Amino acid sequence: MGSDAKQRETRRVGRRGLHKLRAFTKRRLWMFILVAGTPSSFTSAALHDSLRPQFTVSVEIITVHADTGEVIPARVYLFKGDKPFRLRPVDCLLSLRPDLFYRERLWRRSDRPETLEVTAKDMSHFILLKGRGRFNLPRSRTDIGEKYRIEAYRGTFFRPATAEFTLEEGEQQQVKLELHPIAPGHQEEWLSGDDHIHLMRAEEDNEIFLSWLAAEDLSVGNFLELQRQQHAAVQYAFGDNGEARSEGYSIRSGHESRSFFYGHTIFLGPDRIVGPLSLGEVYANSPEAYPFPTVLFNEGRELNSIVGFAHFDGGMPHSTLILNLARNTIDFVELFQFGKLHAEDWYQLLNAGFRVVGNAGSDFPANLSHYESWPRAFPLLGPERALVRAKAGESAYNAWAKGVRGGTAVVSNGPLLEFSANRKTPGAIVPWSGSSQGIEGVARTFSHRPIEKVEIIANGRTVAVQAGDLPSTNLSLQFSFRIHESTWVAARTKARSLSGESEIWAHTNPIYFLKDGNPVHLQDAREAVRAKWDKETQYYRSPELIFSNPRQRQELLSLIQETDRILAAPPAPWPLDLSGHYQ
Repeated sequence: MGSDAKQRETRRVGRRGLHKLRAFTKRRLWMFILVAGTPSSFTSAALHDSLRPQFTVSVEIITVHADTGEVIPARVYLFKGDKPFRLRPVDCLLSLRPDLFYRERLWRRSDRPETLEVTAKDMSHFILLKGRGRFNLPRSRTDIGEKYRIEAYRGTFFRPATAEFTLEEGEQQQVKLELHPIAPGHQEEWLSGDDHIHLMRAEEDNEIFLSWLAAEDLSVGNFLELQRQQHAAVQYAFGDNGEARSEGYSIRSGHESRSFFYGHTIFLGPDRIVGPLSLGEVYANSPEAYPFPTVLFNEGRELNSIVGFAHFDGGMPHSTLILNLARNTIDFVELFQFGKLHAEDWYQLLNAGFRVVGNAGSDFPANLSHYESWPRAFPLLGPERALVRAKAGESAYNAWAKGVRGGTAVVSNGPLLEFSANRKTPGAIVPWSGSSQGIEGVARTFSHRPIEKVEIIANGRTVAVQAGDLPSTNLSLQFSFRIHESTWVAARTKARSLSGESEIWAHTNPIYFLKDGNPVHLQDAREAVRAKWDKETQYYRSPELIFSNPRQRQELLSLIQETDRILAAPPAPWPLDLSGHYQ
């Protein structure tokens, strides 16, 4: 082959290689677009209707309050036969990934969306943000009896609604689903809140997120910023400036501060972030173990925050929960989460003489991974929630937060539970004197599932119980008994759960009946808590924790020694204000 021919062949092979490179690059670019998403590609594929109009029928789906006829937001699922089927088109999409870095954003095709699709783990959840949506669906195969089925859910205080329908050529159909309240005249008196939601939020997202809260019948959503090497679930503002409000609903910015050393902690509603947001190499890319939670809690309270531990005790191998309870530097623990009610651990701390306020939150969307397929009867936001008997006023968050701080909340993933003893309600502290004290009262529970039982718990023991007639979805228990020592009293109820669901409970915070004003003190519980703390101190006194200067280590050691002294003695009287309420 001559030199000219060789050069032509070289250029030809080069052009072929360039074409292959360009094709390869284009494929990789499209792969990146599909993973990362862009407004021009991702939303086009996911939000717009790809079905040809001549093969579809227009159907409007409406969810209404069965008693008032009011159109209300709700969460819905469509099935064709027995298989899930997508509603389309939708106005807004939130595609959640399982990497737990919490940086997903809302995608819109409308400035005022009426429908939201939330996708996670190959499952779509459709939110009717305004209580109605219009969709284009394929015609039914009537020759084989093919039908659609749609299910509607709204929080835990409405019975699910179901409707079946067919779609034939030329129709424009409307499907209306009526949602019945489980306790008319009662449930309207309560605010519900989820203390642990990780969703990135810009100010323009507020209307969508508030409507989603309404669809879940969740009064308060606490959206928590956090950090794993860099900030995640970022909130656009904190304090009053970061609160989104609509009638009866609030979203408030907070944050989860995390470390391997001390556990995960929560700051609800602070005026600003209490930094540093994380500690340790996993979360903050630094080995330093300062500041510890007590330092942050003190600052958080000064910034109008309610502070406490996530995952009951922080969810890490070590925790300073006991230290902070002993020194009265926290306001709550997450008692109910991931479908687990930490009742027995809670009872031990209460019996050891501590006032421990139970709160509840989902850790959404991390909680989705706890189920193979999300149980549709459980809300996405607030599957575990804290209920406070209060009016929303101008800020549902402020009213709800006051109740949580006062220990009045009922934690629940289903039932509504009302409880009083000696005409007092949860959170009350009642001094008494003498050799004994009579306790009498009533507990009443409502659910959209059959009630299995309602119980009265005193110092961790069941003192009264009423079994349910399983078809019944409400149950009452009147009780009376006598106490001879300081006693906390609470109520709990259990409803029937289905296969694939967690157990369904509601549990009140306690009423405290304190003999001569002294806290509950069961010696075996106090010793058990002290033994747990002794194990923790071995870690906190070890050289594994790295501090930038000796003063920081000494500060922690001083708090450990103070906690040792507190636990070695009987529990001291609680700090009360002039009206007798806990400070």
